[in-house]
Amino acid sequence: MSVATDAITQQGTRLFRTLYIGLILLMIAVLASVVTEVATIDVRRKLDNALQLERDLGLLLSTLLDAETGQRGYLLTEKDAYLEPYRLALDSVAPILRRIGSEVREDSIQQLRLQRVSGLTADKFAELSRTLQLDAAGQRDSLTQLLESDLGRSLMDQIRHTIDQLRQEELSDVKMRQQQVDRLSAITTVLRFVGVLGLAFVFYYIYTQLRPLYARNLQIITDRDREIEERKRIEEVNTELIASLNGKNAELDQFAYIASHDLREPLRTVSNYVEVLTEDHADQLDAEGLEYLSVIHRSTDRMRLLIDSLLQYGRVGRGEQRNPRVDLHQVVREALENLHFAIEQSAATVTVGELPTLPGYPIALRQLFQNLLANALKFHAPGTPPVVDVFVADTDDGRVTLAVRDHGIGMTAADQDKIFDLFTRLHNAHTYEGQGIGLAYCQKIVQLHQGQLTVLSQPGQGSTFRVTLPTV
Repeated sequence: MSVATDAITQQGTRLFRTLYIGLILLMIAVLASVVTEVATIDVRRKLDNALQLERDLGLLLSTLLDAETGQRGYLLTEKDAYLEPYRLALDSVAPILRRIGSEVREDSIQQLRLQRVSGLTADKFAELSRTLQLDAAGQRDSLTQLLESDLGRSLMDQIRHTIDQLRQEELSDVKMRQQQVDRLSAITTVLRFVGVLGLAFVFYYIYTQLRPLYARNLQIITDRDREIEERKRIEEVNTELIASLNGKNAELDQFAYIASHDLREPLRTVSNYVEVLTEDHADQLDAEGLEYLSVIHRSTDRMRLLIDSLLQYGRVGRGEQRNPRVDLHQVVREALENLHFAIEQSAATVTVGELPTLPGYPIALRQLFQNLLANALKFHAPGTPPVVDVFVADTDDGRVTLAVRDHGIGMTAADQDKIFDLFTRLHNAHTYEGQGIGLAYCQKIVQLHQGQLTVLSQPGQGSTFRVTLPTV
């Protein structure tokens, strides 16, 4: 009986090992799909923005040409009807420039080019207005001198050149992002292929292990007719094992099918099934088998948190209305309420100074400060309660800088350059928990508000995260 039991235990251990490898491959494929989807969404948004910018730039140029044509026609014919395109251009240019400004708000270089186009446009309208004033005053000599100076043509040439720079920069950005997505897609395809091969190997291995196991147990039952009760027990064990493995096969097949459509459900299924095995079959596994189950459970938890964080990262700013007045003091208070357990558990001291009211996305801002405060509570020296300060560090014309300062472990200058990158971790998961997404998430929220996120830190002297946001 001991030989049969040992054989079953060893067989189950090998099956769990193989199953765990298959799950890892599948999770890698799922994660790659998430990363590619997030990048694709960003490229689609950027492409839509580039198309709108192209339309608005073309409309701006055609409006200026219409205004110039109307001015020329009026000067030649003295008919007031020719001034209608000029008057329409005066009213429509400002809204067009505002739309272009919103379309390039995330690129400081493009904003400088837009400022140049705005200045040149103003100069162009000033030149057109001056010619009409001279004509109305009857100063033909001054008018002829102004027209022959080629000032108008020079201004239009500069406007066209700057608009072409705006177009080319936006198209170059879209092309670069598309190339990144193409590379990610290629990597994802390889990972999916590896995942499918891994699952096929799992299914084949389970099949090859079940057949001799079933035949061996039948032989044991035939050879030991006198041990009726033991034979029944072995038969029940094998029946349960076969049913469990068949169920696992079906579960894996379904998991692979829906992985590309629903990212959370497969992980939930794996987690629930591990709980069933732990509760119902724990007496059939040795300590090593139970440890494998525990590892699978922890891995699915980490993957679920990572997927949730990635999806949340991809949804920043989507589905939430911008509020013209967000009370940051209330936002920070709500973030502290959400972190109440962590503050209480670490015996932390958190002080909050007077904070302003500004326009923004309330939920995103709450998540921003919640992540920064959570980091400040987490990265402190063992045995030393965290001390965190939230205050206004600086105010400027139309902007305010908020600071979240801790007195924790700090970081090196080299680490400060990379902490805002996605999946960057400075410490292993056993020392400090996390997925390496929180600060990248904070950076994206600040960028959504057209702000800036920086950090000042030294090892052993704490860190100060500075959030600069517009107040209008």
